[in-house]
Amino acid sequence: MSRNVLVTGGASGIGLALARRFAPAGDRVILADLNDAAGQAMAKELGGSYRHLDVADESSVEANVAAIEDEIGAIDVLINSAGLLQNAAQTESFPLEEHDRIWAVNYRGSYLMCRACAPRMAKRGPKRGGGAILNIASINSFTPLPLPAYTPTKAAIGSLTGVLAGEFGPSGVRINAVAPGFTLTPAMQSRIDSGDRDPVGMEGLSTLGRLVKPEEVAEAGFFLCSDAASAITGVNLPVDCGYMAAISYNTYPS
Repeated sequence: MSRNVLVTGGASGIGLALARRFAPAGDRVILADLNDAAGQAMAKELGGSYRHLDVADESSVEANVAAIEDEIGAIDVLINSAGLLQNAAQTESFPLEEHDRIWAVNYRGSYLMCRACAPRMAKRGPKRGGGAILNIASINSFTPLPLPAYTPTKAAIGSLTGVLAGEFGPSGVRINAVAPGFTLTPAMQSRIDSGDRDPVGMEGLSTLGRLVKPEEVAEAGFFLCSDAASAITGVNLPVDCGYMAAISYNTYPS
């Protein structure tokens, strides 16, 4: 059965990589983003549709989810990929306005989308497979990095995933997350080009000695939303080229 797959932040990066993984499998992708030009172009490329959506705006979330279900059909898979990055900073000097915006998009946006979609999936029950939600967490969910807004949002998303999996599991809705390591998205590339990130340094932090590809995150996300993962819910799966293994293995005192 073809599924309706809503991807926030779907115009680029990991969101677009996920959309490109679902579409060839026969799923109908609905890209949602603030970048209308890129979103519309990518939706046309994938044979899907596009919605202008601000995940931090409750009214935008509710209106879009309702319209999608009225015009296209039930949302079977929700992918919460809309998010903001930040550069390394100290808490005292980090602008509070930027901190609050990152929280509004990364955490609150994911929460609002789950709140709008999960109850609808639960009411439909197993007749459409129960529904699946994929949140985008991060290695920051497990270990602190000097990103005083971004890191806590990703830890919160990891925790939220477990909370919602417990709440909606009895209705057959599965909710999981992927936790990418340093991933070579366009946003990361722009930070490398500007000198804000050192690719060699990031590569050296993983056991595989390279950055994660967006397509690799997409493969893991596709699996978690597929029938092959029908017994998996509430997990936060690292896709990190071995970063999590390296930080403990390489710091073992000899």
